[in-house]
Amino acid sequence: MNYLRLLSLLALCVTCTAEAVWAGRPLDTEDTGTIEAGKGELELSLDYATDGANKLGAFKGVLGVGVLPRLEARIEATALLLDIEGEKTRGGIGDSIFGVKYRFFEEADALPAALGSVVLRLPTGDEQRGLGAKGVDVTLLAVLSKAFGPVTLTWNGGYTFVTQERKLDTWILAGALEYRATEAWMLVGEVFSTLGADQAPDTAILRVGNVYALTERIKLDAAVGFGVTRDTPDVLVTVGATIALF
Repeated sequence: MNYLRLLSLLALCVTCTAEAVWAGRPLDTEDTGTIEAGKGELELSLDYATDGANKLGAFKGVLGVGVLPRLEARIEATALLLDIEGEKTRGGIGDSIFGVKYRFFEEADALPAALGSVVLRLPTGDEQRGLGAKGVDVTLLAVLSKAFGPVTLTWNGGYTFVTQERKLDTWILAGALEYRATEAWMLVGEVFSTLGADQAPDTAILRVGNVYALTERIKLDAAVGFGVTRDTPDVLVTVGATIALF
């Protein structure tokens, strides 16, 4: 399997590169919401991606804490299972993610909410076994969102610096739509893309899903995505839960 294609599979299924970590489940597009100061939440998910010949599964946990008003910090850990054509199936801990995000402006009548984030990919996965990559990647992301009644539109733009291999730097462009059908049920969709600044492959996903508030403290979600470029997995599936801890 081509090395760059393997990186794409890892990145788009379980955010093993920094650019997708801040997404509001079950999307990869970041939103402008932050956890309330002094509160915490845990996200748990199962992810699967395939391009037909190669398959990747993951169990992911994300712990988020509201540090100050409009300021949130998160850390993410992932366990991977890789089934690559022509290779022995292998599994283990993947790379970790740490980052912070801050909402600079609240939404106003004529203006969108605006948020910025800084995210680091930390090399905790075994590179020799294809479970991670060397070095620390840095992603800078800008987010805008605006609500129109039950519909919320969100835009992301950013850049990932791959410190060990700068030719693999990528631009991030994404857009999402959320529709609150009922008080407890929300439908979501997105177009999420990464564009190689030099030699990195271009990737793009079309994804649809839904979120259901089971209780005031627990939300369930699920989504399916479809790759629309050669270097994107054909199908990506995720199911998960978000739990308010305190």
